[in-house]
Amino acid sequence: MRRLADSAAPGSQRWSITGNEATGLGAIRGGVRFVAAYPITPATEVLEWMAPSLSRVGGVLVQAEDELASINQIIGASYGGTPSLTATSGPGLSLMMESLGLAVAAEIPIVVVDVMRGGPSTGIPTKSEQADLNIAVYGLHGDAPHLVLAPASVSDCVLTTQWAVHLAEALQTPAIVLTDQAMGQSRAVISRPADVACTGQREVARPTSDASRYQRYALTESGVSPMAIPGTHGLAYTADGLEHNESGTPSSRALDHQVQLDKRSRKLTGFNFGDWWADVIDAPTGPGDIIIITWGSSTGPAREALQRFSDSGGSARLMSLRLIAPAQPARMADAIGSATRALVVEQSHSGQFYRMLRAFYELPREVRSLHQAGPLPIRPGQIIDQLNAWRT
Repeated sequence: MRRLADSAAPGSQRWSITGNEATGLGAIRGGVRFVAAYPITPATEVLEWMAPSLSRVGGVLVQAEDELASINQIIGASYGGTPSLTATSGPGLSLMMESLGLAVAAEIPIVVVDVMRGGPSTGIPTKSEQADLNIAVYGLHGDAPHLVLAPASVSDCVLTTQWAVHLAEALQTPAIVLTDQAMGQSRAVISRPADVACTGQREVARPTSDASRYQRYALTESGVSPMAIPGTHGLAYTADGLEHNESGTPSSRALDHQVQLDKRSRKLTGFNFGDWWADVIDAPTGPGDIIIITWGSSTGPAREALQRFSDSGGSARLMSLRLIAPAQPARMADAIGSATRALVVEQSHSGQFYRMLRAFYELPREVRSLHQAGPLPIRPGQIIDQLNAWRT
């Protein structure tokens, strides 16, 4: 029997945690104090972990009767001023689409965690797939700009979910966080997540003696307008799914529709998301002229492939997107740099991520797609084979 080599104990505190538990922790760190959800594999552990954890910070979790009730309850709680979240999987997300549109139109911040599984329909509930990307990005009817984020690892579930809460609150819009079964139900030993000052802060309207002056959907430079909390003196407005003017009064006028569409879009396109939008890693041998572009749980095998490719003398760069939507074309161009070849890696049958990248970004002149359906994950060796093909 071989004996493991002696090594020094880690200097930092270490945690044993699953992706679903890390997601719950990130939500609480971000300020979430109300959760309504219906149990569904493989997202149920998010609820099981958050139920006792929320009670310790003064929060509440409600097990709703279905996904429709879940999302409408969190919309109501957030309308009342409490940062709110629900967790589900693909079938539940499908049911939530209309209410997500309501949250976009009424500019109510919510967070929806989708722990993806094999689909469509009931699919493969206990196995992983990254095939909910299309519905998360494109699933709402009308022009409905919203946030879509994806953690790259079990430990990253903490930061990404916390950031999602912050962005939803700051931009007054829904945020969808895409994890999957492989990440959510895997347990990892990680360094204690750093305490990041990233708590949701929505712009709240102040009491006034002149109720006629308050405009809930006032046109501002950033697109974000102060949100009144119910019961605040002098501040009353209609929050529903009908198009409206600046005061919130329902309107079908073309001008009102245009300016409110512009307002809701401007909130996202004009916001500075900083460097958190993606992780960019160069091989020890340098970036070379190849870039691997991936997201979510496919980041793990891609990182291992990058290291092994470098060990064999190859050079490449890896980029894992944390912010899926809205698109960041200028930052993408900077990350691609001088690369002339790109390999897109994902776990979906139709190459959804590849097609999304082609729609929103200027990619290198030669792009290859490595995509496969679940339930088996992509292996580092498959990625290395694609990279080595460029060396011959």
